[in-house]
Amino acid sequence: MSDPLLSEACFLRLAVLAVALLLFSACSTNASEESPIDAAATMRHAEKIVSFGPHPPGSDAQRKVGDYIAGELRSRGVQVELQEFEAVTPIGRLPMRNIWGILPGQRPGVIVLASHYDSKYFADFRFVGANDGGSSSAIVLELARVLAAHNPSGHTVWFVFFDGEEAIQEWTDLDSLYGSREFARRLKAHGRTGEIAAFVLLDLVGEKDLSFRREAQSTPWLVDVIWQTAAKLGYGEKFTEGEMATMDDHIPFREQGVPVVDVIDLNYEYWHTKDDTIDKLSSENMRMVGQVVWAALPEIARHLDGSDARPGVREERPE
Repeated sequence: MSDPLLSEACFLRLAVLAVALLLFSACSTNASEESPIDAAATMRHAEKIVSFGPHPPGSDAQRKVGDYIAGELRSRGVQVELQEFEAVTPIGRLPMRNIWGILPGQRPGVIVLASHYDSKYFADFRFVGANDGGSSSAIVLELARVLAAHNPSGHTVWFVFFDGEEAIQEWTDLDSLYGSREFARRLKAHGRTGEIAAFVLLDLVGEKDLSFRREAQSTPWLVDVIWQTAAKLGYGEKFTEGEMATMDDHIPFREQGVPVVDVIDLNYEYWHTKDDTIDKLSSENMRMVGQVVWAALPEIARHLDGSDARPGVREERPE
């Protein structure tokens, strides 16, 4: 027969252990939910971008959106370079401008956080691109604020906003991706492509019914880092295991061997319609995406420090 006092003592110890485990679990959950990303501030950026109205490349409104983005970056102490160029389009030459924010780090290799900030032109309705350009640009701006205060990766971060992602008429290899193709071309011409260690593109990332699939043309290890980070934070249902492929601003960099990932939700009901308006966005979902990218940065840095995905080392691409 067992000693009742001993049994009671064991029971008490087990009870204390159970409570401790519960407290540890709760603290861990709370810690994973903590994020420096401000949902309200992110939404304000999106609202400001939309407030300029339709802003296709070459328009006065697009110039104002670009000025706003550049001003916000500068206000956070981020160095800004404006990459002006003329793009040959189906309707003639159009002035375009990429906005390039630079936040210096100590480690070799650059991590790029990118978005396009133009809205597609439609002659028959008013298109402001709240989700298609607005949400991703808002998140990258909020990440610039957070990282200017504390950069957990230690790497130099570039915040790049591409002009002319949208087709001027109908999407082709030539009528699309004007800004990213120009940015990648200039880097290559100056021998600087090898500086980029990881390229993270956001697009269509703010809708209320958000669901991401893995983009098939993205670099597997970089996709894994983003998706695994999302799962650790409890967002696995938003970052699913399905796969799709798309042409987007990551492609010109992928073609030069840069590790890339495109975080994009192509199942957006209001894509390229007049109803892609600010009321379709979720500030909480934008905060979530920003948090995942922010939390993934140290993991990206660890991978770069311990693998061949380093500056000057490029993946082999099949011909």
